[in-house]
Amino acid sequence: MGCTRGRRIPIEADKQALRNQYRVKRAAILPDARRRQEEAICAHAQALLRALPMNGFVGLYAAVHGEVDLAPLAEALLREGAKIAFPRVEGPSHMEFCAVQSLADLRTGAYGIPAPGPRAQVVRPDEMAAVLVPGLAFAADGTRLGYGGGFYDRYLKRPEAASIRRIGVCFVEQLADALPRHLHDVRMHELLTERGLAPCRA
Repeated sequence: MGCTRGRRIPIEADKQALRNQYRVKRAAILPDARRRQEEAICAHAQALLRALPMNGFVGLYAAVHGEVDLAPLAEALLREGAKIAFPRVEGPSHMEFCAVQSLADLRTGAYGIPAPGPRAQVVRPDEMAAVLVPGLAFAADGTRLGYGGGFYDRYLKRPEAASIRRIGVCFVEQLADALPRHLHDVRMHELLTERGLAPCRA
């Protein structure tokens, strides 16, 4: 059992039911609508990331299972000379971001997710300016509903990751009024949808 907003709930049962619910919601987005939404999200992201220090890396992800596809954003940032990194699972509970010079550098990694190869340079968390984080749902207070592996939570809770700007990325259909949260769950600073960037409220 856990406690969120003063309410005792079986958090894992709650989370699993919500994961199923938001998978269905995301899958129901029609292809034409999805394309327009992804174009808008990438445009908003490109504008906001231009304002970040150029000496910092931007953490992206390779979309799977209907996540917002950020490949056009990655290609645009690379053309502009930005430094980008993608996550690579290093073990059962460990993830690092690794530098990528081209999307062709990605290989099939853990869980079938494209990731940098074993020779890709690991980027220290204190070299990361921002990380765009996927998820199944996000709440306005920055709570994220992930897939249950805890990789992003563990990475972002590292002391050297404290300065990273955490940006949750999703379609508006994935926004929730509230979500159950464990004490170890890391909240986002901002949420990015096709409507633009919105700060998370405490």
